[in-house]
Amino acid sequence: MTRARAAWTCTFAALVALGAAGCSDSSTPAPDATTPAAAPSEAAPGVEAPDCLPEGSTASLVGEGPEGTLVALVGAPPAEAELGVVLAPQSGGDWCQWAAQAERLTAAGYVVGTFTWGSDGSASVEAAVEQVRAAGVERVALVGASKGGAFSVATAADVDAATVIALSPPAEFDGVSARAQDVTYTGPLLVVGVTDDSSVPVAESREVARDDDTWLEVPGTTHGVGVFDTEEGATVWQAIDERLAAAAKG
Repeated sequence: MTRARAAWTCTFAALVALGAAGCSDSSTPAPDATTPAAAPSEAAPGVEAPDCLPEGSTASLVGEGPEGTLVALVGAPPAEAELGVVLAPQSGGDWCQWAAQAERLTAAGYVVGTFTWGSDGSASVEAAVEQVRAAGVERVALVGASKGGAFSVATAADVDAATVIALSPPAEFDGVSARAQDVTYTGPLLVVGVTDDSSVPVAESREVARDDDTWLEVPGTTHGVGVFDTEEGATVWQAIDERLAAAAKG
């Protein structure tokens, strides 16, 4: 098993098989059982952090079969960090999608985790939060894009999130609603919408925000993490930095 990103086209069952050298037959039924989340130092055999993340990153598989979630802790966890950050990818994205932002946040002093989706979106977010907390922080912020934003908002109350930031979130994904009227999370929130979003109508993302104080709209046609590659990226980063700094203070 190499650290190359291509290795993660293997099934989740193959990833945890001792000595697995390649992908297993995708038609092989995956086990239904799940296992408790392991501490970062107890990563499942054969699971390595991908090359897209900095040296010192660690990885584990939480759960088994299609429900399993690949979770990575980015770099060496900063000493005496006050806040952890879970970065949730877009639909079809994996733990490399947030790599540049993850490295930036680790350098800023946060314990950062990201993941590749399992079949249960909420369980994937919860698994990543568990691993980040196991690294030594109690307060955890959720930052997600598109699907990741929707599930971050929808799951926030269950994981007692310190703050939530959602970029281009759909109001509903896979039957899970992130609409402000439907969720029980009442903590700090920032929803970022792009005026002419190429994938999710900005009006739909606006349904996720509670009010004007929890809504930031920026011009453009990009979607989700794509905003960081535009002129509006600096504006979005400033808003994220402010929310995370406030959450770190408790």
